[in-house]
Amino acid sequence: MSAKPNLLSARRNEVLRALEVAWDALRTDRVRTRSAIVALAIAMSILVCLTTLVERGRAATIRSLERAGLMNLYLVDRPFRERARPAPPLAADDLQRLRAILPIRATVGMRMSRRVLTARGAPFPVSLYGVEGPLAAVFHLRLRSGRFLGDLDAVRKSPYCLVGSDVGKLAGLPTTVGSILNAGSRSYEVVGELAAASSEGASVGEIPALDWNRAIVVPLGAEPEAAAEPDARYPVDIAVAQFESPNQADSAASLAQRTDPGRFGPSGPVRIASPIQTLRQYRQTRRTFDRIVWLVCLLTAASAVIGISNLLSASVIARAREIGLRRAVGARSHDIILQFQAEGLLLGLVGGVLGLAAGLLLSLASLDSSAPGASLSLASFSLLAGCCALFGIFTGIRPSIRASRIDPAQALREG
Repeated sequence: MSAKPNLLSARRNEVLRALEVAWDALRTDRVRTRSAIVALAIAMSILVCLTTLVERGRAATIRSLERAGLMNLYLVDRPFRERARPAPPLAADDLQRLRAILPIRATVGMRMSRRVLTARGAPFPVSLYGVEGPLAAVFHLRLRSGRFLGDLDAVRKSPYCLVGSDVGKLAGLPTTVGSILNAGSRSYEVVGELAAASSEGASVGEIPALDWNRAIVVPLGAEPEAAAEPDARYPVDIAVAQFESPNQADSAASLAQRTDPGRFGPSGPVRIASPIQTLRQYRQTRRTFDRIVWLVCLLTAASAVIGISNLLSASVIARAREIGLRRAVGARSHDIILQFQAEGLLLGLVGGVLGLAAGLLLSLASLDSSAPGASLSLASFSLLAGCCALFGIFTGIRPSIRASRIDPAQALREG
């Protein structure tokens, strides 16, 4: 019964002795130690930055698609230069036709433009959205104050507007409820202020970017230079149909294209974009990108391991007399192997920790403060921390085998 505890105690003492000898050797040969630590720290910081880049890109895209609404289907008016043949632009009656064949829960039509507005004589550029439909339900927007635009505002084309959370900062003036904003010959009374919403600066696939924080929202048809068209044929840039589930939105995209390919097909005047389909395409594309990044990570790690292994191998040659002396006083090949593996492990831990810290600092320095979430997930950090120890073990394999094969008599004679 006591044999097993004695064996474990002996193994523990061997490991502790090997770590002690390895630490003394690394402190003695400071030039090689410093070079190995720097090389491993640089390699690890590159791995951290690349991993952070991959995770950030994936998280930003998924956030954009989630904000676009996984239960939404987007109809986007195709520019005339991209159309295969002349056709009427996207309008409200397109949504009415789809309602007849699809289980649509809610719809929103939008016209988008860039405008220079004035507040108390001060000009500032904003996005101006002409909107008809339940914004809060389709885009999950919330109010900071005031009210949303209602159905009656859309019917009457009332001169009211909502303002984004950053419009006041852009104007340099308070844009509270009751304020007046001017756009050309049109004036709008602010009836509500939107709460801050997460937004991306670029579109995702076929889905356009909507920056609600820097937008003025007016009833559709009440925007400056409104089109002289009846409500059923009033042109819109995008129309959004909301369904009960993401699966319904996904299947609705294919059904609409099959039902009217001349209008909603690949060459039609209206593009159909589903966040679910975009997410699926993104994942397929991202796999190729991830493979390239991980290949670069693997080559970087292999270069560091080989370089440090060469440094330790050179150290074996320089310390041949020391190794021979240890063998002459009773050290076994196993002890020599354990010593050099301990050296590699210590180098991996010290260099890896420094590299992790440097990589995290670089990642945090380049992190967009407007994007929520951590720069590196806990799972990835734990994996990279484990790689530090693995790198150290791998770097010590070749030098330890080479050191164990040194003939003590020859080493002492030549030394």
